[in-house]
Amino acid sequence: MFEIRYAKSVRKDLSGIDKKHLEKIKNAVELLMNFPNISNIKKLSAHPLADYRLRTGDYRILFDVSSDEQIIHILKIGHRKEIY
Repeated sequence: MFEIRYAKSVRKDLSGIDKKHLEKIKNAVELLMNFPNISNIKKLSAHPLADYRLRTGDYRILFDVSSDEQIIHILKIGHRKEIY
């Protein structure tokens, strides 16, 4: 199982999201512990911030994976119109 770590900026990202969406995002992040056996994950080829994204409704979770250390770094969470 992977450990989940958040960038400091993620707290600010979450403060602007409706509470009804926060629960779905929280559940999606918890599923990341089972990486890579999750649907809705896409490897990003040319994104400057992250290597992967997880789709959760209209929101996206951008993250990197450190397989050696078994750590997932959540870098940004936001609406699909604003995240890219």
